[in-house]
Amino acid sequence: MHFINCPILALSWSRKWDACIIQITCPTVIDICMCVSVCALQVSNEEFVKFVKLRVTNDSLFTGKRNSSTLAYRAILKELGLQREISASQARRKWENLKMKYKEMKNPPPGVSVNPTNWPWFSLMDDAMEGRLAGSEVTLDTSTVGDDSEYRPNNTTRRRSKRARDLDRSEVELFVEEDDMMSEEMGRDRVELDRDRDEMEHERAILESDKAAIEYERMVLEREKMVLDRERAGVEREIAALDRDRASLERDKAAVERDRASVEYIRAQLEKERAILDRERAKLERERAILEQQRGTEKGKQTANLNDSTEGTDTSIPLVMEPASLERRQKFLNLFEKLIENF
Repeated sequence: MHFINCPILALSWSRKWDACIIQITCPTVIDICMCVSVCALQVSNEEFVKFVKLRVTNDSLFTGKRNSSTLAYRAILKELGLQREISASQARRKWENLKMKYKEMKNPPPGVSVNPTNWPWFSLMDDAMEGRLAGSEVTLDTSTVGDDSEYRPNNTTRRRSKRARDLDRSEVELFVEEDDMMSEEMGRDRVELDRDRDEMEHERAILESDKAAIEYERMVLEREKMVLDRERAGVEREIAALDRDRASLERDKAAVERDRASVEYIRAQLEKERAILDRERAKLERERAILEQQRGTEKGKQTANLNDSTEGTDTSIPLVMEPASLERRQKFLNLFEKLIENF
């Protein structure tokens, strides 16, 4: 039994049972393309690993100029001894498919879980992409590449194609049936992938709308915070004004207390003065009564003794002056009493 070494499509040929068995291990679109490429190249594991190492080591040959890629791949194929089996375009497509597969396994789309260990070449490609395989093979020179005739398919390839055309009808039908099954399964996988992609797009749209709503709410909260900050500043200014007013009121209250104490002191002094004035008024009333009594007595004596000696005249003089002094004193007391009452 002969096995074709392919990580995706396992093809076995049994002469004893005269049957062809095709097994699919990971039927995705990129994997099937890589499978067809590997099966078409018909290379061994050692040749495949050496191909990757040569491609990384001689990356400087791929300058981007015209025909630089073709010449570089021809030099690599010549080093491998596969220049008659594989064309430069096939090698280029193989390398691009490997890089695409590596990127898909390294950075899967959001929502897709991938196990890189399921792909046997992931470790090799990871070393290649990270530059760890640089210098692991010989450095090639495109000047040693011959003409196009050296890279044309040889007779072995043609005989292999002729033997493939000599397969009987049943074998061809089996390949066709298996190919149809693969196509149907690929179609179902593509539909599932499209459905998953649509679901992810829908979820992404929902997340975007939620993000926009959150951003709007954040803006609203920011505006409310600004309003609250302004209100807080206003309240703080009002509190400061109230504190100033309270301090002013405290000062006014202290001044009023001082004024009240002063008024109480003045009132006490006035009460003392009023008491003194009352005593003076009582004394004045007594003196006035005595004076009136003396005045009546003196008038009686004057009418009886109009022609007495100077002694009566001398005694009348103080009697005449005394009422004037009393009147002045009475006026002074009245004015002082009015002053006290007005205060």
